[in-house]
Amino acid sequence: MSFKDLEVVHVVAMDQQYCIGKGNDLPWHISADLKHFKAITQGGVVVMGRKTLESMGRALPNRVNWVITRDQNWHFDGVKVAHSLEDALQQATLDVANSTQPTCIFIIGGGEIFKQSIDIADRLELTHVELDVQGDTHYPAIPEHFNKVAAEQHIDDKTGIAFEFATYRK
Repeated sequence: MSFKDLEVVHVVAMDQQYCIGKGNDLPWHISADLKHFKAITQGGVVVMGRKTLESMGRALPNRVNWVITRDQNWHFDGVKVAHSLEDALQQATLDVANSTQPTCIFIIGGGEIFKQSIDIADRLELTHVELDVQGDTHYPAIPEHFNKVAAEQHIDDKTGIAFEFATYRK
């Protein structure tokens, strides 16, 4: 495990070009993906960037929310603030012991936080969305040392969008 004996897990949905966002928002709405995200992160400790939190508009319930921002005066109800990835991970380890998922920290975005943490990630929980969105925020290339260990194909009932839930491990 890559961080103080804790598993670091990326949880993200992306299109065929690794796009994860457009205009500070998700470029699609797939109910099953949102439920999947909730099931994975529920009761855990999540780490995200400020823009990711602001795009959601609220702290995620039933999770410890850590937000990384360079703004020393920034605050938001229901979240804990760190000023670097290292600081967030160090402090989040203290919360993990009290979570219902005491072995991992979930990194949930955005693009810059994923880039900074890809080298310490142990597992990737990715939703591959069969779209080409042309967004403005992207996930980094999946490093070669990750292997896909599980995959489930789906089609969204409402939109007809095809997607895959995939798990990668080092």
